Amino acid sequence: MLRENDDLSWYARKAARACGPVPDAEPEPGQVGRIQALLERLRAAGVKGDAKSMTLFTHRLPPGCKPCLAGQGTNLYVTGLCTRDCFFCFNSKPRKDELVVHGIPVKDPEEAPAIVERFGLKSVGLSGGEPLMFPERVLRLLCALRAMKKPPCIDLYTNGDKADEPLLCRLKKAGLDSIRFDVVARDFDLTPVALAKKFFDEVAVEVPVVPEQLPELKKMCLELDRLGVPFLNIHELFLCAENEVRVAAEGGRAKAGGESKHLLWRPTAKSLESCLELLLFAQKECRTLSVYLCSCGTQETISKRGYRRRMRAPLVVE
Repeated sequence: MLRENDDLSWYARKAARACGPVPDAEPEPGQVGRIQALLERLRAAGVKGDAKSMTLFTHRLPPGCKPCLAGQGTNLYVTGLCTRDCFFCFNSKPRKDELVVHGIPVKDPEEAPAIVERFGLKSVGLSGGEPLMFPERVLRLLCALRAMKKPPCIDLYTNGDKADEPLLCRLKKAGLDSIRFDVVARDFDLTPVALAKKFFDEVAVEVPVVPEQLPELKKMCLELDRLGVPFLNIHELFLCAENEVRVAAEGGRAKAGGESKHLLWRPTAKSLESCLELLLFAQKECRTLSVYLCSCGTQETISKRGYRRRMRAPLVVE
């Protein structure tokens, strides 16, 4: 249950460690013009969405993303522990095993439904860290959420390291709606994605767009389309307090004017252009794969809508 001293958001605890003095990168000569030209080509090619916030998609949105866009989704942080150490990771270091529901730390998975119900949430993303390091915890969460009178749409985010066939079968039987893989974390190995297709109709890949990896990302799109994977979610590579040193070491610099009142991260200078290029490539080359750009602009819109909804929810004091 909520207490008077609960954080407004799990992310709010990071606010005191906002991004340091990572130098801004002014747009490269011609970059603004290239982005405008890409947007025109995307519009002409039939890409849908809102260009102002850079919320764009090629065919259709994943079901779990629709409530999220309305400010009715949440992150359920299963653990901060992980099997990987990605340079772009934005989780706090040192890693900590904690369970956090909609920004509220809890002790037991069975506490999650009361929070989801209180805030009228319609989609829940089980994430980490690597949530499948604790499969029984995940299964308890699924059982508790599925027992709700109006259960939310439940997605699970994983790098796939622990996603073997027996566990995927158990997750499906427990009521998981979809599973999303970060294959950039595993050097574009799609083995767990193909395996998950045996159990889930809705399998997705969700990755940051690292500009230097654009050729690999295009090749990945073609392979996902061949496998019959319905969704690819992409977002900009961004800088935050937890990853700024390592992202900067990889050549990432903050986009000039990328500050936000509602986010604690900033997009890197070149990533948006690469996202738009990937969208255009997928629109032209992929038959069924739908690619959705959840940009920093999208995330700011979601954050504002979710913040307004949360401030309207009553506080329960124990």
